[in-house]
Amino acid sequence: MAIYNRQLQYKPKNTLESKYRCNEQISSPTLRVISEEGEQLGVMDTQKALEYAKERGLDLIEVATNADPPVARVQSWSKFKFELLKKEKQTKKHSKSKELKEMWFHPLIGKNDLDHKLKRVKEFLEEKHNVKLVIKMQGRVNYELGKSLMNNIITALAEDSIVDTAPKYEAKQILAIVRPGKK
Repeated sequence: MAIYNRQLQYKPKNTLESKYRCNEQISSPTLRVISEEGEQLGVMDTQKALEYAKERGLDLIEVATNADPPVARVQSWSKFKFELLKKEKQTKKHSKSKELKEMWFHPLIGKNDLDHKLKRVKEFLEEKHNVKLVIKMQGRVNYELGKSLMNNIITALAEDSIVDTAPKYEAKQILAIVRPGKK
């Protein structure tokens, strides 16, 4: 029986602490330093920059590691972390991705089932999602039946949507993509 150390398997997550170096973790000999007010203090030795930050009771945080020389900011670590998390939350809020929802139909679908599925597609469109309409041609179903069903679906959704991809026959399926629009 093999005994292994769990700590060897632990990999630190991609956290702020691992992305940004702070105070004594900074290994570069010189830094371009920015003060707590945002003004540039110029290029300094790392030790002088650390002393400057300690005098003010703040931390020295390496912001841009790839610059030449690296850029460091004199700021409280907790405030820096709070601002980054706030920015991240704001970008997530504004970049809500549109999902591509998919709705399947069968050419021999009943009227009530079709109405229910169309109602669901309209709900997706109201939520600003694109919808992929798929008619599965299974067995010995006539292609013309599926094509007429797709046309009926598109006309039923005409007031709520715009056809993004016209209906096409692919691998025993008729596909079309509609996106929210009109209204």
